Amino acid sequence: MKGSYPRNISIIATVFICLILFLAIVNFYVSIQLRSEFINYDREKVISVANLCAGYMNQYHDPVTLRYALKEVNDAFNLGHMIIIDTLGNKLYDSRALPLEFDLGVKKIDLRRDFKKLPLFDQLIQEHDRFIFLNGDPPFYLYTVLSFSYTSIFDRFFKWYIFYITISLFFLGFLGIFLIRNLFLPMRYVARLAHDMGVEMKKEDFVPATFNQIYKKMKAKEETLIEFSSYVAHEFRNSIGAIIGLARLVEKGKKPAADIVVECRLMENLIKRLLEYAQPLKAILTPVQISQLINEAIKRAKIPARIKVKLKLSDDVPELMGDHELLSVVLSNLVQNSVAAIARKGFIEIESGKEDDFVFIKVRDNGQGMDESAMDKIFKPFYSATDKGMGLGLAYVNKVVEIHNGRISVESKKDEGTEFTLKFPIRA
Repeated sequence: MKGSYPRNISIIATVFICLILFLAIVNFYVSIQLRSEFINYDREKVISVANLCAGYMNQYHDPVTLRYALKEVNDAFNLGHMIIIDTLGNKLYDSRALPLEFDLGVKKIDLRRDFKKLPLFDQLIQEHDRFIFLNGDPPFYLYTVLSFSYTSIFDRFFKWYIFYITISLFFLGFLGIFLIRNLFLPMRYVARLAHDMGVEMKKEDFVPATFNQIYKKMKAKEETLIEFSSYVAHEFRNSIGAIIGLARLVEKGKKPAADIVVECRLMENLIKRLLEYAQPLKAILTPVQISQLINEAIKRAKIPARIKVKLKLSDDVPELMGDHELLSVVLSNLVQNSVAAIARKGFIEIESGKEDDFVFIKVRDNGQGMDESAMDKIFKPFYSATDKGMGLGLAYVNKVVEIHNGRISVESKKDEGTEFTLKFPIRA
């Protein structure tokens, strides 16, 4: 139900859950980007060290001067360990070796002990806080262990961060879906019941107001059933009494037997009308054009020439999903009531239009009108302002409107006229 309180609360809850899930996704994405930035920082640091070492190796050919320059690079970048190896595996520099060890000759090192594969030229390979880079000119392997590696530190932090924060946000989102779904079960039940009973739900005091209206509807149905039973019992008792009386007169020869048949036919007609009203209606939904519906209702009503018909039909009214025959009967009944309410000359005005997600039809006249006490009873079965009818016309109208999930309201003033308003949802 568009615009209803349960729908609005559902929208807010859905937005809240989506926001939590969105924050979880953003948090995960930002964490990955931060991790990538820290990894790139360490990698760029190693490549910068390699570029400086290559420059010093091209600049200094004296081994002592070169080792001193390489030591300065190691200290400047605060490396935990730095080794330079030629492409044959011979160690050219080791930051942890004593100065005398370099005079004893080079030592071959197996780099595959720490790395699964060796890099290509100008390629950097990383294993946790250990890096190896193959420089192109001059060709050498740079093996480094960072004393403070953002990669290794952030990797440990990132694993726990993802586990505790991101997973927690996702869990909170799904927990919210579960809780809101179960908390809304009673509200959805009330909303469905109110929808089926034609009760309009508002934001103000949703629960008490809706339950109060539902209670009134159920109470009205109960009163209608009692009135229905009383009416049937009263009419049947009168008819049976009349038949018994006629039978006695026929027995004495004072009345013809045909009079009993007439009374039985009246009783049969009463039963037929009651069954027509009491039987459940099933709407066969098809697209209904409002203008065509109104024109058919006017023809059915057979309006006399003394009454002028005014039409105010909007062009932008969409088709209505409903039972064409039942809705035509509803409109013709309303028009016939207007005709009966106009004693002399007068007018009947029929208006159609669209309001939000509803199509409305208004039937107004300048007839005798009704007072407030009559307006409270007109949709009840067996209430009639005249002695001719059974009082089922407007009750039937109300019944048809309800099975179409519509609304019917009336405004009237004594000796000024009456206006009936029908509202039907555009989507059934």
